[in-house]
Amino acid sequence: YVVGASAVVASATELIIAFVMGAWGSIQWGLSGLIDIRLTLLILAGSLIGVQLGALGTTYVKDYMIKLVMASTMLIVAVSRGAKIPGYLADLNLRPALEPQMAHILSQVSFWALVTALASAGLIITVAMVRGMTQAKAETRRAEVVSHG
Repeated sequence: YVVGASAVVASATELIIAFVMGAWGSIQWGLSGLIDIRLTLLILAGSLIGVQLGALGTTYVKDYMIKLVMASTMLIVAVSRGAKIPGYLADLNLRPALEPQMAHILSQVSFWALVTALASAGLIITVAMVRGMTQAKAETRRAEVVSHG
């Protein structure tokens, strides 16, 4: 919304940024010999599936819905990361250590916020994609009836 980019342009830009950052991190970790090729291939397989679903999603899901899901996911993830900050600060000795019960509660809040972000984004996009595909098929059928009838 801030720069006026469409959802497709925003998604593509995000992918380029993720690629560049991922490539740089991979080079750094690879030079240290800390990359497990088996895990890399598993992540790659999942990414290939995600790319196909993403292409379908940007075809059938309206721009405003993609932007809404991206924004809400980022906000939920920010809450998740915010819940972890006190623990990180304690680990760095920048604040007193957390009581074990409080550390557990914050860890659970963080985990369930991430689960909520994943589940809600997946559900919203899947429903919107199915609706978009259904509408596209209905419009194609109507166009065929009009052209043949």
